[in-house]
Amino acid sequence: MTPLDRPLRLLPRVRNYDWGTLDFIPRLCGREPTGRPEAELWFGAHPDAPADVVLESGGAGSIPLDRLIAERPVEVLGSDSAMPFLTKVLSAARPLSIQAHPGREQAARGFAAGASGNYRDPNHKPELLYALTPFSALSGFRPPLEAAGLLGALALDQLEPHVRRLESEGAAAYRPLLAALREQTATDLAARVTRAARLAVGAIKPERRDALDWIDRIAAFHPDDPLVVAPLILRLIHLRPGQALFTGPGVPHSYLEGSGVEVMANSDNVVRLGLTSKRVDPGELLDILVYEVAEDARLEPEVEELPGGQSTGFTPPVADFRLEILDIAVGGAAALPADDSVRIALVLEGEIEIRNTAGAESLRPGQATLLTASAGAAIAAGTGKVAVTTPNR
Repeated sequence: MTPLDRPLRLLPRVRNYDWGTLDFIPRLCGREPTGRPEAELWFGAHPDAPADVVLESGGAGSIPLDRLIAERPVEVLGSDSAMPFLTKVLSAARPLSIQAHPGREQAARGFAAGASGNYRDPNHKPELLYALTPFSALSGFRPPLEAAGLLGALALDQLEPHVRRLESEGAAAYRPLLAALREQTATDLAARVTRAARLAVGAIKPERRDALDWIDRIAAFHPDDPLVVAPLILRLIHLRPGQALFTGPGVPHSYLEGSGVEVMANSDNVVRLGLTSKRVDPGELLDILVYEVAEDARLEPEVEELPGGQSTGFTPPVADFRLEILDIAVGGAAALPADDSVRIALVLEGEIEIRNTAGAESLRPGQATLLTASAGAAIAAGTGKVAVTTPNR
């Protein structure tokens, strides 16, 4: 039986969703683009697209990570009963759907019912996005008066009742507003919103014009969907490279543009409302949303100077995962966190060797290793940047 106590190379699965970029992921991995959109690289054990674990040098002997966990759970996971997280590289050329993810209890009920098709597994799906390029997203509801002002600037009769409800009822008015927008798909509301947004740009405060500009950009891909108005309802967030965003259960959101490392609970549960050609389920989504004003969803970085470089940690309010970015100085080395847990180390820049007392793996950008719980302490050595996902303990 092959020992699992050394760093093990992970071979990811490519997801060719139509919203992906053509070149970011191939360029990161040092290969030529295929001509197809490459939206995500999955480094994890989710049964929809498990990464392969190379057990023998040269890749001759490999096994899907979910199967390896099923066969040797204690060696891989230690005290964890299931793989707690999924690590991805995500690259969006255009906006993703307006969507939300269920909480743990909602996911368990939905998966057990098996009827709606929204639930691929019984797990919740909080997620973290660490920006590798400038990254734009919609995340959570705006303050109701702010949304009312933006919607009111469009001066559209169909939206005026909702403007008044936002002014008088607060965040509770978001549910009937989203329901009404979803029912308007057979009308010309999307086109009217787009035209009105163009006209309103000059009459609105400069700091709010960005939201109106995004209506036009979204409408280029979804000209008939009234949810092009979403930037006026949801908070618009721009990340610089090195910043991170957290999205919890029940939070309406959409990644608009950019590339980054995405870490989440080991789940693929998504409920969509619109701006997509995929299946939508308005009733289910409206039931799982949290109708509260969103706080700033950016995570505060935890920076620590190390003898061999610098560590920047991002700790979300869930136990499933934590992300640590290690910047290794020239010829330096830094200890990887969580030496008693399963970990995935993904190289983002430079050339890094992940090693412990049992072995080593040399990695270039876009390559990753699995460190099992039985691998114990390990270090990253060389020059570059590596993203390390661990459980959040």
